[in-house]
Amino acid sequence: MLVSEEYIIKEIEIDERELERDPPGVHLRYNHTEPSVISDGVNFIAVIEQGGDEYRIDYWGYAFGRMYITSEGVQELGQRLDYEEDEIPSWTLDPETVDANDPPWWLPDDTAIDPTAACDNCEVTVSVREVVTPRQPPVGMDGAVFCRDCWEQH
Repeated sequence: MLVSEEYIIKEIEIDERELERDPPGVHLRYNHTEPSVISDGVNFIAVIEQGGDEYRIDYWGYAFGRMYITSEGVQELGQRLDYEEDEIPSWTLDPETVDANDPPWWLPDDTAIDPTAACDNCEVTVSVREVVTPRQPPVGMDGAVFCRDCWEQH
């Protein structure tokens, strides 16, 4: 469940073809960084303000659909973006859909619009959407976070 049931106004079953591939609103993406784990859930969420106390949520991945939720529900959804500075977040914002100078009210305070991490191998700083966090690093590589370039070279 994307949000607690008490915040859902209605959920609509739709055909996957009805989902826009570039919908309006703020986009959240699942940050799949573990190369040995297959993710079978939702990996994209669009939060679209409808006016008043209602928001439309379009989501897809292995599961897909549309729901209308309250402002409390969208605030709960925003909590997925609340993480410690030194962690790699599971969900990130698409910076092209968020104005960093005027972020949506439902984002937790100090949410990084485009968080970065340093590669433990080459020390280059890259977007957290471009890192690999394997359960076990390859032989000859020490660390827990690697940029895609280092990962692919090994």
